[in-house]
Amino acid sequence: MSYRWELSNTAEAAVEAQLAWYESDAKHGGAELGDRWIERLERALSKLAEAPLRHGMAPENGRWNAHLQLRQMLFRPWKAGIGWRVLYTIDEDAKLVSVLQIQHERRRWLFEAEDEAQST
Repeated sequence: MSYRWELSNTAEAAVEAQLAWYESDAKHGGAELGDRWIERLERALSKLAEAPLRHGMAPENGRWNAHLQLRQMLFRPWKAGIGWRVLYTIDEDAKLVSVLQIQHERRRWLFEAEDEAQST
């Protein structure tokens, strides 16, 4: 059975920031590349909604927000290069995949960013 998917405000902001970055870089594809990126992301999220349990737990699971089962899907829209981590939870009762964050895979894990903020 297929689930619905939705983006949190944080995930939406991450998508908008990525699209703005593509739009600002005409030398490397510009808005056209951003359009392809968002189309591939939407396709990947639709596939995720078909079988959300096929992806494993995120490294942050149990460390960032203890009451959530946090999963991750690696999103690689291009044949080469770095991808993005799609962090999500599943609500079985509502048949809903909630995407909490979409971040470049070289960024810190959620609990690392939190730990860093607490130590300053």
